Amino acid sequence: MKISSRNIFVLLVLAMLQAFFVGAASASPANVLMKELDKDKDGFISLKEAVQHIELLRNFGLIDDDEDGKLTEKELAKSKLTPKVGESNRNVTAALKQ
Repeated sequence: MKISSRNIFVLLVLAMLQAFFVGAASASPANVLMKELDKDKDGFISLKEAVQHIELLRNFGLIDDDEDGKLTEKELAKSKLTPKVGESNRNVTAALKQ
């Protein structure tokens, strides 16, 4: 079976679009915060880890639905109080310098 260059081009474009949409879907604010703040990679953001993000720390208790002192990606995703990516993403030291 002979594959034309046009067919190869179409397949390549489709593969690139699929990769883009899969990447965009996994880059939710909750996912980005989890990757950025979960330093010990246990799947939770503890209060100790949350101090790196002022807006998240401010709303920690309201986002923590089960009140276990840890935020899951699911809790972050369903809360309207979860900061958007790049929103006041300053560490405590930078805030104190102002």
